[in-house]
Amino acid sequence: MELKPHDLLEINNAEDLICYEVLPEWAESSIDNAPFVVVRRARAGPGVAAVGIRGSNRSERFAAFLPIERFKRRITPEELAKEQGWKKQDKEIFHHLEKVAHLMNHHSLEWGITGSVGFELASGKETTNKTSDIDLVIRFNDQLTVKFAQEIKNELEKMKVRVDVQVEAKNGAFSLIEYAGSEGRPILFRTMDGPILKEI
Repeated sequence: MELKPHDLLEINNAEDLICYEVLPEWAESSIDNAPFVVVRRARAGPGVAAVGIRGSNRSERFAAFLPIERFKRRITPEELAKEQGWKKQDKEIFHHLEKVAHLMNHHSLEWGITGSVGFELASGKETTNKTSDIDLVIRFNDQLTVKFAQEIKNELEKMKVRVDVQVEAKNGAFSLIEYAGSEGRPILFRTMDGPILKEI
């Protein structure tokens, strides 16, 4: 099984994790409340995944590692999109997500939900608020030209919520907004070994 950045992994408890720093109290509470970690873009040894713990605000992020045999379940961003769990939710952000989903599907994009919205859909625990963005990932293919990216960006900007889209390519990821404005110029490409400037 190939784990990818943004995949959510359900674990038993914080004792499953390998930590090279003392686990903050907020991180332990977060795992107790919702035992999920997210796969992050970093190198890890054989049989180990690089993961992160998210807290209740953006400043609360903790990097750790997880032996692959220790996770109970994997939930991918694409699975969250296909399950359409937001249709059962009354919060305003999920009404916005329905419109975003319609746009993604209209363009036949391979897409998924990440960030706080994805975490809430996967865990069932409330992690979004009135200021939350909708974070998405789409898989890069030959269809996604700069011109097509500009079209998607323009349509997303009409939404009543901020939508942040990461494009996942074979060896890394980049921002849809940055790509849409690149016109052949190098853009920031996030890789397992850190960010580089690269022409897409």
